[in-house]
Amino acid sequence: MSTTNPLSAAIAPVLQVTMGSHHPAGTSDADPRLGQVDIYRLPETDLTDVRGLIIGAGADQIFLERNRDLITEFARSGDRIAVMGHAVTDFLPGLGVWRKLTYTGPKDLAISFGDPHPVWEGVEAIDLSVRKGVTGFYARGYADKIPADAIVTTRIGRHALPLDYVYPLGAGQVLVHGGNDLTNWENDPNTSARMTPQLIDWLVQR
Repeated sequence: MSTTNPLSAAIAPVLQVTMGSHHPAGTSDADPRLGQVDIYRLPETDLTDVRGLIIGAGADQIFLERNRDLITEFARSGDRIAVMGHAVTDFLPGLGVWRKLTYTGPKDLAISFGDPHPVWEGVEAIDLSVRKGVTGFYARGYADKIPADAIVTTRIGRHALPLDYVYPLGAGQVLVHGGNDLTNWENDPNTSARMTPQLIDWLVQR
């Protein structure tokens, strides 16, 4: 799909939506498939050749909600969106509700896998559950009121509550991760580093 201003052309098939000139932590400059776009320039950006968007955890969700039709149509037309962080506004149809998890120890924050998905292929649950000897980096909450046709790809805690999920939106798909950006793990010395390239692989598919 495209917007109205041809002067602001996208330069990569996957765009990471940034806040101003902020460069997201852990984002590789080596993958030519990944570019960045300032969130406030998104409405004027030519998305004709863009297949995927990564909306970071720090994105201005009020602005996204004001541009709900734009990003909804992007997905409905057959493209893919990865939403990071705690969704607190209804900026996309089908977004579930993030709930804070009550936890008292590491087992309450342990990550387990649900339905298989290529973004997490080959990733070990322990590498998400514990980072640098600390639990809770990956997520500290769970997803509620998710779409009935969503698949739950990861779960959290003793009760295996839904965490990451993927659902269809029109001809496209939306992936929601209720925690720190998945790209933050790109340089980790374990299997969690697989998530960034595999996320980009998934986003460029149609």
